[in-house]
Amino acid sequence: MTDLAIKSFMTLLVVMDPVALVPMYLALGVAETPASNRRVATRAVMVAGSILVVFAVGGVALLEHLGISLHAFRIAGGILLFKIALDMVFAQRERETAEEEDEAREREDISVFPLGIPLLAGPGAMASVMILAGEARAVHELGLAVVLGCVAAVLLLSWVALFLAGPLSKVLGQTGINV
Repeated sequence: MTDLAIKSFMTLLVVMDPVALVPMYLALGVAETPASNRRVATRAVMVAGSILVVFAVGGVALLEHLGISLHAFRIAGGILLFKIALDMVFAQRERETAEEEDEAREREDISVFPLGIPLLAGPGAMASVMILAGEARAVHELGLAVVLGCVAAVLLLSWVALFLAGPLSKVLGQTGINV
C-alpha cells in the first residue's frame, strides 16, 4: 500500500508539476490582489480536483461511452497545450485605454481555463489518475482512496504554489516571468 501511495504521489507530482505551473500562471496574468489571487488559485484547484475525481472514478467508462481512445485523448490534450503555448508566446497584454483594460480584466477568468483545465487537470493528469485508479483497485480495496489522497496532496501543493505566485512575480520581474 505504501508503494502505491509513493508511486501515485510521485506520478501526479511530475505530471501536474506545481513548480512549473507558477511561471505559466504568471505569464497568463496573475491576480492583482492577494484576495483575488487566493480566489483564482482556489477555484482552479477545485475545478481540477473535481475533474480528476470524476476521471479516477469513471474516466475509463466515460471515454469508452464517448468512443474516445486513450491515445486520441492524449493527442487532443497535446493540441490544447500547444495552443496555450502559442497564445503565451504571441499574447499582447497591453490595452489601449483604461476602459478596455478594465473590461478585459472582468471578462478574463483563467481559473477554469486554462489554469484548472488543462494546466492542472490536463490529459496527462487525467490519464494518470485513470491508470493509477485502475491499478489501485486491483491492489487493495482502499487503493482508490490512496490515489485520491495523493491527488488531494498534489493539488494542495499546487494551491500553495499558485498562492505564492504573486510575491514570486515581484522577485522574478516581467522578464523572468516571460522567460
